[in-house]
Formats: sequence, structure tokens, C-alpha cells
Amino acid sequence: MGFIDRLCAGVLFALAIIDCLLVPRTYTGRIWIFGTGLALLFTAMLNLLRIRNHGVVKGLRLFCITANLAMLVFAIALMASIGISRTLANPQVPLIGLLFAIQTIFSLVKRA
Repeated sequence: MGFIDRLCAGVLFALAIIDCLLVPRTYTGRIWIFGTGLALLFTAMLNLLRIRNHGVVKGLRLFCITANLAMLVFAIALMASIGISRTLANPQVPLIGLLFAIQTIFSLVKRA
């Protein structure tokens, strides 16, 4: 279970960095796309901190649950707003949603 938790958090971290690097330079609303990438990055970093410091840092688990749920709701809202055809044309969107769902479950489960 710990390996899958680390793998999902690492993939989220890598996808967030790639998302930030691939922001179109000529698009006028690029700051909003970059801001979304930063939100992904910060949530991935919180998950990595949770994995590394499980149970030691007070409140970290609650922050991870909150951040993961917020990003999961964001991913679901994004998929609902762009429709099924555009969601399937952009497979990174459901992948991010799935990874946040998995990270939310891992954040909710207490490790011994």
C-alpha cells in the first residue's frame, strides 16, 4: 500500500511540474492555467509530506484530506463543465481526478 501511495503522489508531482512547464506563452489567460498547475504541485507536495511524516506532524493529515478533496471536486467540476468528449480527448484530466481520489483514500486511512 505504501508503494502505491508514493507512486500516486510522485506521479501527481511530476504531472504538476509538466503542467506548469507546458503553459502556452502566447495565451492571454496563462496565469490561470499556471495557477492550476501550482495548486496541483502544492497538493502533491502535501501528500509527499504526509507520506514521509505519517503521524508525526499534527494537522498534516487533515490538511491533506482537505486539499485532496478540494482538488478532486475541482477535477470532477472540470470534467462536468467540458463534457465527456473533451474529457476523453484530454486523458490527463481523468487521470488527475483518479490520482486525487486515490490520494484522498490514502489520506483518510490511518497507517499503523
